[in-house]
Amino acid sequence: MKAPLRPADVSQVVECVRDADGAGLALRAGGTKDRLGRATSATTDVDLSALSGIVTYEPEELILIARPATSLVEVEELLAQNGQHLAFEPPQWGPAATLGGTLGVGASGPRRFVAGAARDFVLGMEFVDGLGRVIRTGGRVVKNVTGYDLWRSLVGAYGTLGVMTEICLKLWPLPETQQTLAVSGQTRTDALAQMYAWSRRPEAVTGLAYSDGTLLARIEGSTAAIEPQIKALWQDASAGEILADTESRRCWERLREAGALTAARGEVLYRIVVPPSRAEETVVALERMELCRCCLDWAGGLLWAVLPRDCPPARVHTAATEAGGMAARLSQGPEDPNDEAFTPLPEGVARLNTTLRQTIDPQGRFNPGRLYN
Repeated sequence: MKAPLRPADVSQVVECVRDADGAGLALRAGGTKDRLGRATSATTDVDLSALSGIVTYEPEELILIARPATSLVEVEELLAQNGQHLAFEPPQWGPAATLGGTLGVGASGPRRFVAGAARDFVLGMEFVDGLGRVIRTGGRVVKNVTGYDLWRSLVGAYGTLGVMTEICLKLWPLPETQQTLAVSGQTRTDALAQMYAWSRRPEAVTGLAYSDGTLLARIEGSTAAIEPQIKALWQDASAGEILADTESRRCWERLREAGALTAARGEVLYRIVVPPSRAEETVVALERMELCRCCLDWAGGLLWAVLPRDCPPARVHTAATEAGGMAARLSQGPEDPNDEAFTPLPEGVARLNTTLRQTIDPQGRFNPGRLYN
């Protein structure tokens, strides 16, 4: 591997790309998302850490423009000072988490099932494509209509389409407070049924999860509005402990980080997205593979699962596919190539992705091999 390139601005990013001479470029900054995806075959590291900082913040317009290596912590602290937040509740997976890395893997937290995914909050973007062109696409206003959402293609592309240099985000007002109802002693089947029922109620339920036999339901809003709503859920469940604001926040911050699960030696962590109605059958299938531990989030739509390392990844991907979803295997570290990181795409989707990649990065310079061959 060659010495890392460290571009300081967009013009230097353009130079890096144009001088690559067909060599693969491995894009990274904070490194907190390195375990997601396959090992890249790139021969040159590009350290994007210098592309950081807030470009524009307009609280009255609910708009933030920032460079990709800007710390998530910095962004969230700034927004909180103005009573705003990133509503997709981005997980960090490490203190060095950056905005670009989070969007690069399309990471969304517990509020995703009601607020939307990370890509839904990206209004526009500046990026450098595989030909070294600076592309500016999208807008800077919430009600902007611009046709094809090209910039959103980079969200969840694992850095395989281009180098983000500026990101424009839509913001939401920060709820005044929150409380969580924790109902212990629930079976998984009962918890899934209850999560489905609560997801359709009029209360402001913004978190539904099941972990370690406990069903969790979060209510957010004003202090005056929360009390009757959380009590309504408590009465419906006929049981449970109500977690006040501080404890509730800690609870969901833990769940946001891979369902508060870690893989021990000889184990592997998977992130599996399925329709909530198919969560039960997915867990049952994983239990046949000697499932070690699991956590359900997004009202049953997101499953974090720890499995034995000798469990063939293909079996996990098959289970996800049969449930109408997709799975992602997290690598064990730099020595793990993680070749079977992702569930194979349907033929039509794979063909569309290939066409898009060949258009934006025709030489396959960015993170080659990290997403799919």
